[in-house]
Amino acid sequence: MKQHEREYFISRIRSGIYNLNIENKLVTIKTPTIEDEYFINEKFKEGYERCLEDGIKTEDDVLDWMRTRELWTDKDDEREEGLVKDIDNLKKRIYENRHRFNLREQIRRGIRAGEKQLSEILEKKTKYLNNSCEGIANIGKVAEFFKRCTYINNEPCNLDDLKIELISNHYYKALLLEKSIRELARNEPWRSVWVLRDSGAYSLFSNQDRQLSPDQKSLLIWSRMYDNVHESPDCPSEEVINDDDMLDGWFSIQAGKRKDAIMESEVESKLSNSKIANAQEVFLMADNKQDAENINQMNTHQAKMIKKQRFNQLQKKGEMDQNQFQDERLKMGQRSHEQFRDKFRR
Repeated sequence: MKQHEREYFISRIRSGIYNLNIENKLVTIKTPTIEDEYFINEKFKEGYERCLEDGIKTEDDVLDWMRTRELWTDKDDEREEGLVKDIDNLKKRIYENRHRFNLREQIRRGIRAGEKQLSEILEKKTKYLNNSCEGIANIGKVAEFFKRCTYINNEPCNLDDLKIELISNHYYKALLLEKSIRELARNEPWRSVWVLRDSGAYSLFSNQDRQLSPDQKSLLIWSRMYDNVHESPDCPSEEVINDDDMLDGWFSIQAGKRKDAIMESEVESKLSNSKIANAQEVFLMADNKQDAENINQMNTHQAKMIKKQRFNQLQKKGEMDQNQFQDERLKMGQRSHEQFRDKFRR
């Protein structure tokens, strides 16, 4: 994005309005007031309750119906979850290989391919949701928003002259993608405005008597995020900060470190009993599936590998003694080697 483009989008975002050319008419969309927002959400509530009374399915019901028709299956759930994890892992890899240009760009192509596949499967998942209670109620909510917030020549727009669908298409196309918001948040002219926000010399937005626009909310969120990145003791290089994929990988790695630290603290708390503190293996009881997953996360990477190895051995042989496991046999071999070596040292 060039400097003049950034200046344009920042000025538009700060104004809180969207000027749209629709059928040769200058249409202005403003953000709602708090009162407007109340009536807009009330319209959704009324529409949703009316749909329930008419026996229309909710989004959850529609998804269940899709499962009965095999329009959405457990394999689709697994594929969606797998794609999310794959994209996250690829972003970690692109950060870890940030100095290897060819490999880095190869990983980036993998990320784009994964995002495309995820978009396709989410489109499949949401294909019928417009016919749900939530989908129908949202149509009424959007109509109420444009009824209250659309103007032509500073006069409320007569929606009989312009179709809501037409206004809606233009408006949602005007909203910026996250990638563009992130670029705006970390560059001029916004950075200077953001830095001076508490000086009294600048007000961030001119629509202070109204609610924030979607772009304003996103810009504030990402401005805070970039502040947190720069304040982090592990702050990455500017090259990483300016690369969305690599920075996402850094975010994911940092989140993993925080999670590991929390888990380690929980382990120390659970193992504070002196009788088990020095034990090689400790068995903890889980009350539910989530608790079991949390306990499993407390294992080190090596411990997880041993668990997987033992599970595979048990599947093959059915029943085994403790000293028959491969990892135990390795330990015994190491102890014998150490004893033999110590014998000749004396």
